[in-house]
Amino acid sequence: MTILLPQLSRAQVLFISTFLCLALSSCSDPLSNKLVPSPTLAPEHVVRIQLEALQNNGTKDKGIAVAFRFASPDNKRSTGPLERFARMVKGEPYRALLNHEKVTYGPVEPIADGVQQRIILHTKNGIYQFVFELSRREVEPCLGCWLTDSVLVETFKPVQI
Repeated sequence: MTILLPQLSRAQVLFISTFLCLALSSCSDPLSNKLVPSPTLAPEHVVRIQLEALQNNGTKDKGIAVAFRFASPDNKRSTGPLERFARMVKGEPYRALLNHEKVTYGPVEPIADGVQQRIILHTKNGIYQFVFELSRREVEPCLGCWLTDSVLVETFKPVQI
């Protein structure tokens, strides 16, 4: 018996692998190479993928690499290449994103060129509020993908000892 499988485009393969990672494994590996931008990911999924990757960054900066994959082309031009982006994330105030303890997600809200999502991040040093700004790609590559344009720190409250 022969089973004929349809040929899938690269976009379809990426969608299926991302869906399987998110839906079936609950992204048990937040550093997976299968986590890539896809038009099927909502903005809140993009933010969650980036934050879970940064929380589990590790010594080889795999989490930083995942976050960089979801940066918009303009963001990559401003902060890249990856090595420069990694130095930036390891510095203040973005260092708090690495290995954080807990995150609370606010609602996704429309802004002029896309959407934004506020998050409250709990770290051993205090509580931060960041704003992720995302836009949807209108051209290839990754037509229809939500990508991060910027991450802004709004507030920081140190832990009282």
